[in-house]
Amino acid sequence: MKRSIFVLLGMGILTVTAPANAVQKCVALDASSTTCTSTPAGGNADWSATCTTNGTSVPIKGIAMCSNQAGAAQYATSDAITTVSSASDTTNVNCWCKMVEPAVSSWVFFNANSSAGNCAGDCSFYCALYARSYSAFRSALFSSLGD
Repeated sequence: MKRSIFVLLGMGILTVTAPANAVQKCVALDASSTTCTSTPAGGNADWSATCTTNGTSVPIKGIAMCSNQAGAAQYATSDAITTVSSASDTTNVNCWCKMVEPAVSSWVFFNANSSAGNCAGDCSFYCALYARSYSAFRSALFSSLGD
């Protein structure tokens, strides 16, 4: 009986102390040497691009959001953004972009000079366009990914 308890206890310790196997995905996204292609489309909440670094292409997926919160500067980043929700709101005019695949970035702000009526339709278009056209935007997007 004692031996059975020790065997069961030993098996429990092995189970508890066994290493966890995590999946890690390496993504080569260095803004200084990465180029992106995209086909911007408006009227969506999502956007996409394909970014290439040293011959390796990585599909990027992101989301776009209009907010009443402006960034401190062009391409400022934020971990969270705010919105105002009311039928008569006219302050959600600031476009923010976030990468969600293959990694999650911070929100990146850019001033597209939208009106409340146009921001929601235009924001995803500009996220894809800026990913393709502006290395400073890509730097802001990739800098929050960490090591």
